[in-house]
Amino acid sequence: MSVAIPQRSQFAFSFCALVFAVLLGVQALWLLVPELARPRIPYFPVDKASAESVAGHRGLAGFAAEIGAVRGDLWADYALALSAGLLDESGDVAESTRNVAVTAAKLVPTDSRIWLLLALIDQHRDQLGRGISGPLKMSYYTGPNAMGLIPTRLQLAVSSAAINDPELQDLVTREIRTIVTRRPDLRPALFRAYRAASSEGRRFMEAKVGDLDRNLLASLRAGGSPADANQNPPGTRQRGSGTPAENSPTSGANTR
Repeated sequence: MSVAIPQRSQFAFSFCALVFAVLLGVQALWLLVPELARPRIPYFPVDKASAESVAGHRGLAGFAAEIGAVRGDLWADYALALSAGLLDESGDVAESTRNVAVTAAKLVPTDSRIWLLLALIDQHRDQLGRGISGPLKMSYYTGPNAMGLIPTRLQLAVSSAAINDPELQDLVTREIRTIVTRRPDLRPALFRAYRAASSEGRRFMEAKVGDLDRNLLASLRAGGSPADANQNPPGTRQRGSGTPAENSPTSGANTR
């Protein structure tokens, strides 16, 4: 025995199915269009070449962010593209750029890149970097193992007044220990940070590096390269460190 379905009920069901299909299609477009439009942006540009490459994608990155609306990853890409001149230290950053970075931080507060970018922008606005400790610490907390951020993060910390913050000092100490003991490939970043550091930053780095590797400390002070720190036998130091080993008759042969 068949049950007849009222025509009104059939129409209501068809209408609801159509609305659902339309909404599903709109959602699919909302997800697909930004992915097709978003440019491929490096995780965090650290040199002039990558910064210039990112700068060329500002239009597409902005379009993808506007369409994505609440997607923080797209706003993060847009903020990085807008800040490309700052990342290679060759340009100014407008207030609108900071607003985009703030939007990204609100939408995806776990992205350590955005906190570092905010610290860079604030340091650019105040060369002493007196207000950057907050976002800089957030970058450490949200990405303690983000190796791609170490070069920029370390240099920013030791070249600004933020290095006087005891909490930040603990975070930077762990990063220096990581470089010295586990990531020798990042030692060039340590040397660049030392050359750019303030007087307080240099004293801080010397104290922390000296506790871990005296040869590396001597090379830092001498303005050498990471390879120089590995040329001396264990237990010896570079000239000028004032240790008995350097004043012995054989010390010159070990340090030349």
